[in-house]
Amino acid sequence: MNPVEYQKMRECEDLHWWYRSLHRYLLRLLPDYSGAGKRALDVGCGTGGWMAELAGLGYAVAGFDLSAEAVEYAKRRGFAEVQVGDANRFPAPDDYFDLVTCVDVMECREVDPPSVVGEMARVLKPGGYALLQMAAHQWLLSEHDVAVHSVRRYNRRQFRALFDGSGLQVIRTTYLFGLLFPLMAIWKLAHPARTGRPAAAAVSDVKLPPLPVNHLLYALCYLESLLFPDFSLPAGTSVCALVRKA
Repeated sequence: MNPVEYQKMRECEDLHWWYRSLHRYLLRLLPDYSGAGKRALDVGCGTGGWMAELAGLGYAVAGFDLSAEAVEYAKRRGFAEVQVGDANRFPAPDDYFDLVTCVDVMECREVDPPSVVGEMARVLKPGGYALLQMAAHQWLLSEHDVAVHSVRRYNRRQFRALFDGSGLQVIRTTYLFGLLFPLMAIWKLAHPARTGRPAAAAVSDVKLPPLPVNHLLYALCYLESLLFPDFSLPAGTSVCALVRKA
């Protein structure tokens, strides 16, 4: 991710409708809403917004990110167990965590998705869960993706196939942001990734919209989240999977 994007993320992730909605979706999909006495690892923790949600549930949370800038922002949130690390080789011991999460990481050019899945299987305790989310549909690759170093967007079938032979059982998969899918798809298609342009020159969509718009978009996603965890959406701009180690 371009370094300036971490500053933009930290400035608005606690208020921005998309981050708030994503976190609510993920919370609704967790297999156990209480993390008391459990350890969680956030892979590619960014500036720590999702770590804060997990800590609020009682998890002892550790995290790592490839970016030193991101790690510094996460530390400023008060997280001591956060470090620079590679998602292709977790800086973590075997069979240690009850929960591993990976949010908006699998699409990044620096990441090898099968390696991430293999590392999750290694560090999870038997019976532990992993919750993963990434951008969906390669045809929606946009200027925003270039700015945050995203090079791949998987559909639900491709995402599910990542876990074949991994030792991780797929509990469920679903798309996210289904109600807003047409609007978000139109926006993405109107701002396509431009070939030949340096990634450093790309600009993401990360900025806080006018508050009435921000509140309306969050309200629509909130309504959608009430369908979880009993109903998997057939369309959306993100895809999510909950898996379990045998």
